[in-house]
Amino acid sequence: MQHGRAWLVVLVAVAAAAGAVWYFFPEEIRKVTVEAERALEPGPTITPIRDIAAAPRRFDGKEVTVQGVVTSTSELVASSGQASRFYTLRGEGAEVVVTVRDSLPARGQSLTVTGVVAEGPPGKGVAPRLAEKRRERSGGG
Repeated sequence: MQHGRAWLVVLVAVAAAAGAVWYFFPEEIRKVTVEAERALEPGPTITPIRDIAAAPRRFDGKEVTVQGVVTSTSELVASSGQASRFYTLRGEGAEVVVTVRDSLPARGQSLTVTGVVAEGPPGKGVAPRLAEKRRERSGGG
């Protein structure tokens, strides 16, 4: 009988401690819970750049996520002062030109980029365009 009471006391003490932690640290617990849920979420589906380059019309106007390495960056400034910024992202032996509104990434960076595809002019041999919505560094470079 004494043994059963000891377990009951331990159980009540653990429950009280857990309740105190939940009461005094709710924001920290919520943050850890959200981070754990995010870790379990599947990442975006990666579309190979070579697939977009091989059939740009199929992807025209669609949002995709690609991975690759920045091989070049450019900024063109018109006489009006308006700037156009873009970089080339290479992956799977093909390239896509990524247009950006904000800063350019460094050459050699490995990136995961989400954006909307625009087919280049037909017959011009121009790589398809990707209007960048999100960018994050990925493994490597």
